[in-house]
Amino acid sequence: MSSMCFSRCYTAHDRKIAHLFGRYGRLIARHPWIVIICSIVLSLLLGIGLLRLEFEHDLETQYLPENNEASVDREILRNVFKSLNHDNFQIHTLADVGFFAEVIIKSTNGQNVLDGNAYQDVLLINDYITKKIKILDQSNTEISYQSLCATNNGKCVVFGQELLVSDFQQDLRTGNATFPLYRRTILVSSMLGRVVSKDNRLVSAEMIKLRYYLQENSENDGQLLEKWIKEFARRMEEFQTNHTEIAYSYHNALDDEVARSSMAEAHLFIITVGLMVTYASIITAGRRINCVYDRQNLGRVGVFCAILSMVPAAGIASACGVKFMNSVGVMPFLIIGIGINDMFIIMSGHAQTIGQELSVEERMDRTLRTSGLAITITSLTDLLTFFIGYTSSFRTIQNFCVYTGLAVFFCYVNQLTILAPSIVIHEQWMNAAKHSVTCKSTKPRGQLRAEGYSACYVTCCSGEKPTSRADLESVLESYPKRFVQFLVRNKVSKFFIFIAYLCYLAVSVWGATSLRQGFRFSDLALEGSAYYKASDWDFENFKWEIPLQIVFTAPVNYEDSETRKQIFSFIEKLKQEPLIKETPEINWLSTYETVLGNRTFGDKFESLRHYLNNSRIFSEDVKFSTDFSSIDLSRFYLFSENLRTSDVQGQFLLRIRELEQSSPIPCFIYSPLFVFFEQYAIVVRSTLQTVGIAIAAMFVVSCLFMPHPLIVTLVTVSLVSILVGVFGFLPFWGLNISSVTKIELILSVGFSVDFSAHLCHAYLTSQSHKRKDRVRDALELAGGPIINGALSTIIGLFMLIFSNSFIFQSFFKVLFTVIAFGLIHAVLFLPVFLSVIGPKVRILPETEPGLRVELHNGGNLDQCNGAQHPLVLKENT
Repeated sequence: MSSMCFSRCYTAHDRKIAHLFGRYGRLIARHPWIVIICSIVLSLLLGIGLLRLEFEHDLETQYLPENNEASVDREILRNVFKSLNHDNFQIHTLADVGFFAEVIIKSTNGQNVLDGNAYQDVLLINDYITKKIKILDQSNTEISYQSLCATNNGKCVVFGQELLVSDFQQDLRTGNATFPLYRRTILVSSMLGRVVSKDNRLVSAEMIKLRYYLQENSENDGQLLEKWIKEFARRMEEFQTNHTEIAYSYHNALDDEVARSSMAEAHLFIITVGLMVTYASIITAGRRINCVYDRQNLGRVGVFCAILSMVPAAGIASACGVKFMNSVGVMPFLIIGIGINDMFIIMSGHAQTIGQELSVEERMDRTLRTSGLAITITSLTDLLTFFIGYTSSFRTIQNFCVYTGLAVFFCYVNQLTILAPSIVIHEQWMNAAKHSVTCKSTKPRGQLRAEGYSACYVTCCSGEKPTSRADLESVLESYPKRFVQFLVRNKVSKFFIFIAYLCYLAVSVWGATSLRQGFRFSDLALEGSAYYKASDWDFENFKWEIPLQIVFTAPVNYEDSETRKQIFSFIEKLKQEPLIKETPEINWLSTYETVLGNRTFGDKFESLRHYLNNSRIFSEDVKFSTDFSSIDLSRFYLFSENLRTSDVQGQFLLRIRELEQSSPIPCFIYSPLFVFFEQYAIVVRSTLQTVGIAIAAMFVVSCLFMPHPLIVTLVTVSLVSILVGVFGFLPFWGLNISSVTKIELILSVGFSVDFSAHLCHAYLTSQSHKRKDRVRDALELAGGPIINGALSTIIGLFMLIFSNSFIFQSFFKVLFTVIAFGLIHAVLFLPVFLSVIGPKVRILPETEPGLRVELHNGGNLDQCNGAQHPLVLKENT
């Protein structure tokens, strides 16, 4: 009875949709050229929006969640603790990463970079950067770093400068250079790489990091800073020393790398187009040369439809202000790969009508009645996936879904408005026995031979109408599905397929349990770039010990002993955390008590204000009300332990959020890098939530288009099984869950259901009675398109593996996995299960005269509530 309920639901829309597609098929059969021309002109007109195409290269905008908590905290710091004293630059007080140029110096042959010739190279490099790299201002005056640097007490602030003075060298030689905290306040452990220490004393290091901060005071100075940074990058690219190697970077180097990589792989797309045209031509060439029914032109038209779909998609997206981001660069490869899947389905539906005495209108009617609905199902699932992906909080995912979703939609439209009419034209030429290339009338091969033409002429110019589907299919269309049909019918092979499926599940589940979240932003840069090298050195050899700002945001009485006790107690609680250091600590309140020996601040905080003004390190740590009647905000500083890996960074940020809530006084804890840590804290939960919603949406679509509960169940189980495999095989590819792979995992949901839906729909529309025969029919109708669709998608993505971009490579790895697993499920696992437990019903496309219909539930036709078309036929066993 449940199957009847599904069937009635199916009838409500399927027959109407099929009827509409049939009427449309008759329309284009009458006016093919008009439909083609109108479709192309409309696509080009919609592509005018490309004139407004804008690129987004800002890393934070693209890959970090919108309106995250760390960004809100940063704005508070920028607005409240905005220093007006430009000669009091403090690195630990920065609200962002700052404006800087950085070098990492590595000694050759494992030598100590703090001694001998290597150290002399370090001093030489420092002198070269601070004095020799110069630019010209508007008055043609030479300006060096010393004129642009951020200063404190008249001296340029350089991270690592404490290691360049003679006092440090003296302490190092005498064994008095303590490590990791030098002279109780200087955290040198984050300045040195590959360190050797003994009894908390520094012995040697192979690498040293120097960061040169610049102070931006005005718009004009900002332009000079950018100019100096560019000159720095150019000069460091050429600079060489005898005893050291250099890697360099600067504050927005990754933004520049992202911009550089956006269109860096355009040449790969050109190669991909060539590969796709070649593949489509081979698939559609037929088993033997026949110049009349040769369908290679239709294969090229299918590729053209996919390429053309990008024009209106990009035009509309650009016109709506959606910026082109780095991840969107994958869209052309993806669309040209999946875009011709619909072509194989339509051409398979058309081939099914060969051998029947039908007019062109009737043939297109039948072709689109079956194929139109089939490509609608898969296009709808893909579009739903992109719509769900658009709800993500990551802008790069949103923009990718807009561009690619629109391209998928227009690809679907183009296949119906360009390819389908082209099939009509091809059909007309076949009926007129015209050559598929020259359009001239041809004769059958035997007739030309009888007339004495040469073998070459006969081969290139002969042709006749096809008599069956087999005439149209190429070797790549027929033999793979024949092999698959043999496997799923043979009992021995079915047993091994079942065992293979169990092994697949076991490996996938094991891999999924070892999956981690994580992402290195350096992966966004092209491999081999200067930034990639510097970031790699930094990640592998240096500690990430970051300053933490504890900001109390509520006006409280700081002279009250209980209030002070609460503040000190909370700070001590923070220092008990495993990932927070006990020292150094920068605390204006405890220092004030120690230095002045009292707990009062004077009238209107006069004593405290006087102390803060004379103590440069604390001058920006307390913000008074306008009338100096209260302290509105104040901040204290601690430092973290090594937070190098993204997994640790995400867990640390979540723990910080918990500690904030436990504070007796309202506060927030902030570090400039928290803005980047935000994605690590939410990406796993966000990915699983989005994928879960997408699976639910695919289930609803399956219920609408698959009129049987068992079929819906099998499609859903197949979808989940494929996704488990995709998640489980990510570790084997060396990938983690991140904002980049989240895009790919969302796409995987739509792609996972496509092939299974095609096969199950073909199973239900089979006119055979036995399960094994219906599986054979399903593979006959959908097997070729599924296999060729999978291969075309893989070919479309294949060139990405040669890219130097992590994004492009990861897209290939994940989508190759989902397409491969989707193909295996659709042509092996699912047919085996259908042949054993498939439903004993079939969906009849039209009423068959004189057919006696028996319902499984023992009822009769009257129970169908007057349905005009019988839907469920009892299996004839």
